[in-house]
Amino acid sequence: MNESHEKLAMSLANAWLSGGAIPLPAAEDAPVSRTEAYAIQDKMAEVVGGRVTGWKVGAAVKAVQFFEDHDGPLPGRVFEDRTFDVNAVVPAALYNGAKVECEFAFRLTEPLPQGTDPVTVADLQAKMAFHPAIELSASRYAPGTGSRAANTYDGIADNGTGGAAVLGDAVDAWHDLPFETMLIDAHIDDSPPIQVYSDTYRRNPVEIMADTLSDLRQRGINFEPGMFLLTGSLTLPTPIRKGQKLTVKSGDFPLLSLKME
Repeated sequence: MNESHEKLAMSLANAWLSGGAIPLPAAEDAPVSRTEAYAIQDKMAEVVGGRVTGWKVGAAVKAVQFFEDHDGPLPGRVFEDRTFDVNAVVPAALYNGAKVECEFAFRLTEPLPQGTDPVTVADLQAKMAFHPAIELSASRYAPGTGSRAANTYDGIADNGTGGAAVLGDAVDAWHDLPFETMLIDAHIDDSPPIQVYSDTYRRNPVEIMADTLSDLRQRGINFEPGMFLLTGSLTLPTPIRKGQKLTVKSGDFPLLSLKME
């Protein structure tokens, strides 16, 4: 890793820990490939130093990649101190540019076969539990800074624009659930419902899980039993501010909520 990338990783980590923001780096100091972006993200995580409880992946659907001009998915880590259950109250000061996304999460319950072969849907069928979930995304880049637009590699370097996760209760009997059509009803306070994605903006989340774990293997990262994956937003990423509360109903499952304090 070159000096400018190491400096960027340190700055991103410090911004993560403090809830601060840094300028978007100039083109000559920014990553220009996935390999470089992953290296910066890994160094950022090393500096942050918390236990990783799971991962998130953004833009896991081709239609979203096309709409947001990404060349592929944006993975990132979820840390233990930013993993919450059911009804979360989180400090707004730690999340710059916070947005909420309704998601499906899967937690690995048994080890996967060892090796470097791609993970398949068949590998996962009997080794996961499902959780209705919320992702709180955020950015460590100050809005309006820099002389260019942020791109895929900036987002990957910034921990995949991840922030925090809220997980509902585990569901073991998930195999027949209609994930691609399941109704989502989400509101911030008394606002109208948040827009829900459908059709080509949705994809089988088990396939997303298999693809993401395969990519992590290629990076030499072990996805261990107990870890979970947020499989991508089912709703339009929506800004949330201090004092506001998101409430989510996914299918027939109990309500989830996230309040910014």
